[in-house]
Amino acid sequence: MKLIGITGGIATGKSVVAGLIKTKGYPVINADKVGHQVLEMESVKKTLIKEFGDILGSRGKVDRKKLGDIVFEDREKLKVLNGILHPKMVNMILKKSEEIKELNEEIFVEAAVLFEMGLDKHTDFIVVTDCPDEVRIERLMKRDRLSFDEAKKRVNFQSPREFFLKKADWVIDTSKDFENTSKQVFKMLNLRPWSDKI
Repeated sequence: MKLIGITGGIATGKSVVAGLIKTKGYPVINADKVGHQVLEMESVKKTLIKEFGDILGSRGKVDRKKLGDIVFEDREKLKVLNGILHPKMVNMILKKSEEIKELNEEIFVEAAVLFEMGLDKHTDFIVVTDCPDEVRIERLMKRDRLSFDEAKKRVNFQSPREFFLKKADWVIDTSKDFENTSKQVFKMLNLRPWSDKI
């Protein structure tokens, strides 16, 4: 089995690339969705309440906005949250990979926090989506209706482009239009560069 990571900074087009890969019949596990499933686990809820206080919404589910407001203003608290969620997310992703490998030996995982969660240690190949910061800021302003300063803050909160590019086995430049991105993705899938990696 080959586990191939798709990662990159916020608003660099990870989901677009993952969607294109899916159209060619490859399974793609979305780490964000796995994170939502982990937040539903009763043991996780109890731990989070102990650490962060009342973070449940009216239906007894974790209020992700409440939790986000707490951790995104404080890197130490974010570290604590990641320490709770990430090991469980990695286990769930690896379990899902094992379950679906009979369908396809090449499995992609779309994960914004691939490195932070330590999932890169389990991947055979890393695809990074990349575009200039000014393009990302513009996309965030449009997509999430943020002001320029809010969008810039979100971009700056993350690891810089250079960090991702250094770690990449393959880079998809998403700065141009959808057609250009599609061509790059399909070229990569035709070449299957991960098959050379031992």
